Amino acid sequence: PQLVELKDIKGDLHVHSDFPIETSHDEGGSSMEEILDKAEELKYEYLGFTEHNPSTSRHSARRIMEILKRRKEAIEKVNYSRENNNKTRVKNLLVKALNGLEIDIKPNGELAIPEEGLNLLDFAIASVHSSFRMSREEMTRRVLAGLDHPKVRILGHPTGRKLNTREGYELDWDKIFDFCLKKNIWLEINAWPERLDLPDTLVREAVKKGVKMVICTDAHAASQMELMRYGVAVARRGWSEKKDIINTLGYNEFLEMLRGGE
Repeated sequence: PQLVELKDIKGDLHVHSDFPIETSHDEGGSSMEEILDKAEELKYEYLGFTEHNPSTSRHSARRIMEILKRRKEAIEKVNYSRENNNKTRVKNLLVKALNGLEIDIKPNGELAIPEEGLNLLDFAIASVHSSFRMSREEMTRRVLAGLDHPKVRILGHPTGRKLNTREGYELDWDKIFDFCLKKNIWLEINAWPERLDLPDTLVREAVKKGVKMVICTDAHAASQMELMRYGVAVARRGWSEKKDIINTLGYNEFLEMLRGGE
């Protein structure tokens, strides 16, 4: 195979900024402007801001909607500002910021924001962050339920493993692969060195099945966007070619794919 290379990557779809989204998880340490500057340095065409959803235990649905609306406005503002300020350009490159969100899949399979909140987004990453000891059958049902929404495009760090810290949970991968093919869901190859998730053996199976993937850094600071090379290395070990990785597409082609399942 003609294996995917780092230079093929056109955007990072899993990045956490310091926007005060009041999440129960960890927030990012760099501003949206700093992250977009780094994306331009890396010659990306698009960047997905995907902070964790606001904490459901500390906020009402109304408060969650207020936060998500403010965040949408902030992303629109930063896009407008950069489009109209040539000083921010790197060789006339303009990185398009996308309004994504990393959303918890609850143990019952529900997503951790209201339906109207999902409607504000360009796309969502659905991820498991709790209750890891469910059975293979229960976890598979949970994940499939979480993925079954038109705004969800990516299954984040799909096995939940943390190297040298935590074993991943079990999933029925035949069912996951079939669902991804049917619903236009992409599996993440998370480049964070503690994760490297999807593992290379499952990357290889996804390639065989024709399931598309994205390589993302899960960066919580602009400098961590440099970790992309580790995700590319995992993709290569799984024999991924450029055509297997969605974020090797240019912005216009990517946008068509993003909207293809809605």
